[in-house]
Amino acid sequence: MPFAKIANLLSFLFLLTSFLLIIRNSLTGQVRMFAIQSGLLAMLAAVVAHFGGSAELFVIAIVFAVIKVILIPSILTRAVNRIGIQRAVRPYLGTSVTLGICALLVVIAFYTMAPLAAANRLPTGDGIPLAFAGVLIGLFTTVNRRRALTQILGFLMLENSIFMIALLATYGVPLIVEIGVFLDVLVAVLILEIFVYRIKENFDSIDVKQMGALKG
Repeated sequence: MPFAKIANLLSFLFLLTSFLLIIRNSLTGQVRMFAIQSGLLAMLAAVVAHFGGSAELFVIAIVFAVIKVILIPSILTRAVNRIGIQRAVRPYLGTSVTLGICALLVVIAFYTMAPLAAANRLPTGDGIPLAFAGVLIGLFTTVNRRRALTQILGFLMLENSIFMIALLATYGVPLIVEIGVFLDVLVAVLILEIFVYRIKENFDSIDVKQMGALKG
């Protein structure tokens, strides 16, 4: 049916943006890719709201788009400009190894979530393994990155993927809960922006590996 095909396409594109974000060297480019990923997720929420007849979910899609596509990318772009560093530091693992591990995580996600997807009778059930793969990749990205700002992006990718699982598996959660989560994430990003800027101001670096070498 068209609904299932559209949902699967948007889920696939969502996962693809995770890989594209990983291979980008520019911090601004990584932030832009996160905004694109969030836009795809907002579109998916709107599609589910339309076919599911949920006005509440449509409101969630709008709020999600405002916060994740406009506000948070603007905050992160401002942080990049304030810090004055445009190029991302090489992660702990090289790009080829990172992509190989992420591909393995996709395989693990499909193997793990295939029974759940098969048991889910909703038209969006086939996209659940893709969303879970996004969770694993977001978690791995957070651990593998050396700069605090790119670790924030990994955390945001992880949060996007968790929202996507809820969206595909249950058509979302209550409006008040989602708005509360979105606002919490927005506040967290604002705090982290200040935190990252202070680190750069005091230590002239946001490389967490260098900060880990500090001794009291």
